[in-house]
Amino acid sequence: MDVYTVEKHLEFAADKGERESSSERRIRLLRQGLKMFLCSLAMWTMGSMYVYPSVLAHDLAAHNTTIYGSLISLTSSQIDMTGDLVMLGATAGAWLVAPIMMRLGRRAGVLASGSTALLGWLGVALLPEPLGILLARGLSGLAAGGLSLVANSFGIELADPEVRGMMAMVLNLGILLGQVVTVCVGYDARYFVVALVDMALPLGLILSLFHLPESPSYLVLKGREGEAREVLLDLRGRYADIEGEIQSYKDLNHTSDSKAAWRDLLRPQVLKDLAVVSTLFILMYFTGYQVISANTSRMFEAAGSSVDDSLSTIIVNVVQVAAAAVASLLMDRLGRRRSTMLSYGVMCVSLGGLAVYLLAAGEQDPQPQAWIPLVCLMATQGAVTIGVNPVPFILSSEYFPTRIRALAAGICYTVGNLAGFLVLQLYTPMLEAFTQVGLYAFYSSVCLVGIPFTYFFVRETAGAKVG
Repeated sequence: MDVYTVEKHLEFAADKGERESSSERRIRLLRQGLKMFLCSLAMWTMGSMYVYPSVLAHDLAAHNTTIYGSLISLTSSQIDMTGDLVMLGATAGAWLVAPIMMRLGRRAGVLASGSTALLGWLGVALLPEPLGILLARGLSGLAAGGLSLVANSFGIELADPEVRGMMAMVLNLGILLGQVVTVCVGYDARYFVVALVDMALPLGLILSLFHLPESPSYLVLKGREGEAREVLLDLRGRYADIEGEIQSYKDLNHTSDSKAAWRDLLRPQVLKDLAVVSTLFILMYFTGYQVISANTSRMFEAAGSSVDDSLSTIIVNVVQVAAAAVASLLMDRLGRRRSTMLSYGVMCVSLGGLAVYLLAAGEQDPQPQAWIPLVCLMATQGAVTIGVNPVPFILSSEYFPTRIRALAAGICYTVGNLAGFLVLQLYTPMLEAFTQVGLYAFYSSVCLVGIPFTYFFVRETAGAKVG
């Protein structure tokens, strides 16, 4: 559709004074939801990367051969590193993709990150030495950082303000679905088969570029207003104030000069928002949810659960998906602050309850009520999807205008990824120093701190326009 036709559509709707019917809105939002689903393939890919160490540990405990039949063995510290390197690589990945997004657009960021993810999974499947697998996991980390940045920015910029929280939860749901796919395939498949299967996720993301439009706010920022009108007509419908939205992008993004963008990061409000979102990322990772995702099978075995560790891993991930699906319907109604506080509260109780159970059970063998670890970790990992996990990613895009969004989000992701790397690296030392009881008590106390921090410092953005 050319610019002239778009303008005629808008003028006709304005002259008639018409409003969008409920059926038209439903169809339009379904089309928008399809675009969010395609964006979420980036998050499916990330989820598969995050949970993979648990699959790898489970497989190598039973088998010790590569795809070529040669022997391979990874120590516990090397298994830990397969998770650590993803978090560490994600820090660099976000900074590598940010300038691509700013100069070439969101679609270019998707292509670069998706291609890197493909190479990472291929390396994990085909490289026959531990060092090769670790290097491939570092490459996967680079992809994860870029995928997180581009998918969250893309999703926030495409969605209608009044349903932006729900659409953002579609992205978060993608992380969990990627985890479910990986642990289900890994239940009875070799580690290299799982890696080859997971290659389908970034491949699907790259192919989705045939349907995904460029971000309208990016197009306006680059002076391509005609293309932006076409995209917005499809996204918002012909009854929306498209010219007003374009003008709001201009008002919030006075310049696209890179030096001015860096100066904007030093504004007091931007610095405050950076501090708040970065702290949310730190708290999120130190709740231990990522440690649990990466080491679920080992943690269930250590806790003396009466349910098979691989089956428990699948159950926990399925519960996460169900919780995220429910949360997607509530995010815009509850708002970012209340969702996060509720999430922290449930996690605090469930992690604290698990610590109390392990303390009471002591050295008894078999342990009484050995199903309790499964219930507690189900509650913890389900609750994290309500707010603790998705909200920092949502706010890292909602708090900042388009011209500095990639840079600001990159800073927040860097802080978060370093925290994630640190907490994964500290898992084994903390377990040895604190025992399981102390470890879960520590995670519970972090959740407790998160409640007042969210109440006093997080600014609500549900339904607000973003630049």
